[in-house]
Amino acid sequence: MSREVEVLYENNNKKLVLYRDIREDTVKLFDEVLWGTGENQYQHKDSKRRLELLENPNFVELHFKDELAGVCLFINRKVKTGDLLHNYFAVRYLFSVPKMRHLGITGRYAAKTMDLMEKRQETPTLFVGVVEHKNKRSFRLVRSLGYQSFATLKTMGFSRFFPKKSKRVFEVSGEDEKKQVLNALEEFYSEYSLVHLNSIFKEPYFVYKKDGVILAGVQAQKAHWVVKNLGKGLLAAFVKIVPYLPFFRKIFNPNQFEFVGLDGIFYLPGKERELFTLFSHVLRTYKVNSAMFWADEKSHLYEDLTKSGKMGFLSYFTREGDSYMMVKPKNIPPEEIEEIKEKPSYHSAFDFL
Repeated sequence: MSREVEVLYENNNKKLVLYRDIREDTVKLFDEVLWGTGENQYQHKDSKRRLELLENPNFVELHFKDELAGVCLFINRKVKTGDLLHNYFAVRYLFSVPKMRHLGITGRYAAKTMDLMEKRQETPTLFVGVVEHKNKRSFRLVRSLGYQSFATLKTMGFSRFFPKKSKRVFEVSGEDEKKQVLNALEEFYSEYSLVHLNSIFKEPYFVYKKDGVILAGVQAQKAHWVVKNLGKGLLAAFVKIVPYLPFFRKIFNPNQFEFVGLDGIFYLPGKERELFTLFSHVLRTYKVNSAMFWADEKSHLYEDLTKSGKMGFLSYFTREGDSYMMVKPKNIPPEEIEEIKEKPSYHSAFDFL
């Protein structure tokens, strides 16, 4: 495994370094860090598997007096909006090492990191960050760096107390069927912005078929979180007692929240109800009762599934999970920026798990 490091910036006792390999000490940090704000806090577990699946990760570390103080992860990919193709950097993870948090230096050097990464890009590039709607500190930081709010993202929860398998659901295996799925995804997301399908088939992909025709599809990735806080008032109180309620903790156990992240969702026109059969089959296959995915509130995916009323009990917990997609374009014409902003944006569960 490569241990190559590039020094981006150095000043007195502070240093920013860039590397691209996945390291055990980095994985340990990602497993232990507490994400979110005071009302919504959680830990991601099984980080190694998730990080290994990401496209072209760029880790930037802040060192203070030769000790690690903070980490920022940029995910680099190409994205499509109609006929437009852009370079894209997702500013996905940013955190302070707990013992260094009292110094208050990570925010300042996060801004420095973003500035340095932007200056390294000569081609037209979109820098994208997702900020939880209650995280006012992060929102102010990215706004101060020139990022604009392009979309509101909804955290979508799906659950079944008794998920069932279906004889009409199959896991995709052959190359011909994979091509059919990719064609269906490209058609389904043809009116979306920032589309990237490179993560498809990195994990098992399932389709609903009737009379040999694929009507819907989804990719599934197992995930494990530990939820420390969620919402306030009655919801917060319920989170405290739900681990002691055997029936409800099947859906959401904050101490060990195991679920599947759903990715690359599509369905033929008028066939959104087939998704629920497909999702239920996936839950049973992975021996969990819950699933989550993320959707632009402008998207027909969000509208169709929300109005169905079939999402299940978990959807009550995910209503507090709105986020803003913040974008900073570099060397991109205003008319292209407007097209990107007007269309619903595509989001992969890989970037949230």
